[in-house]
Amino acid sequence: MSQKMNKPETVAIVGLGLLGASLGMALREKGVKRLGWTRRADIREWAVKENVIDGTAEEIHDVLSQADITVLCLPIPEIINYIELNAASWKPGSIVTDIGSVKEVIVECGEKNLTPHGVYFVGSHPMAGTEKSGPAAAFPTLYDNAEVFVTQTPNTCPAAFAGIIKLWEDINTKTVKIGVREHDILVAHTSHISHVLALALTEAVLDCPEKEQKLRYSGCATGFRDTSRITSSSPQMWREIIENNQPAVLETVKEVEKRWRHIRQIIESRQYDQLQEEFAKGKKLRDDWIKYKNSTQKCNW
Repeated sequence: MSQKMNKPETVAIVGLGLLGASLGMALREKGVKRLGWTRRADIREWAVKENVIDGTAEEIHDVLSQADITVLCLPIPEIINYIELNAASWKPGSIVTDIGSVKEVIVECGEKNLTPHGVYFVGSHPMAGTEKSGPAAAFPTLYDNAEVFVTQTPNTCPAAFAGIIKLWEDINTKTVKIGVREHDILVAHTSHISHVLALALTEAVLDCPEKEQKLRYSGCATGFRDTSRITSSSPQMWREIIENNQPAVLETVKEVEKRWRHIRQIIESRQYDQLQEEFAKGKKLRDDWIKYKNSTQKCNW
């Protein structure tokens, strides 16, 4: 590939769930032909009918072989599997990216399997989504103002990297350049641990004897609803994410355990002035984060 990439004419989206279908909607009227593919023929037909994509095919090879850029909007194991099985289907000089929540295992697979075919792999991770899933939950502004991590390695082609940056920025996202391992450590702290904590909270509150359950339900209001919301996300998806980022997630869990023990000790020793100081510290940390988000993004995250 030359150092300056021609504007892509065709973008292929593999996987038409929440993220894939929303990407297709976001790419409307962006000057590219949108091809899409998923195993289910009824969803492919729905996607064309609803203007999520411009076209599809019965066989995935017929989609991949036309694409200048392909975005794999699939669970982590399927991203890896599709790359390994279809490496020879992409045309030389094309670029493949993904939306996976971990990057090291995916990027290693992409570079290993696609480079021999003259195809470039650049890992992506848009920080967008909801607790819902499936094409019916898709909407065209899902990615608006979202931050998208785009990864670089020593093997990354600069022109391919620039092409993926432009793809994401064309749909109104803010891109962040990052290394693959740095990414996985970061998201363990900023995303993955939240799901682990929400799980623990939900079980601590609602996993009780049946005779107490209705009373617990009555006692849970908006605070519990908001802090436990992401527990409704896909259990299989979160198993796969943590399985593929286990070292970083485990390290983050240990960091949380240290802070939790510290807070527990404050409560046990009845040091309520210190507890108030901890609450004030937490409030300031979160308020500063909210201020940053509001200064850089619209409030739709």
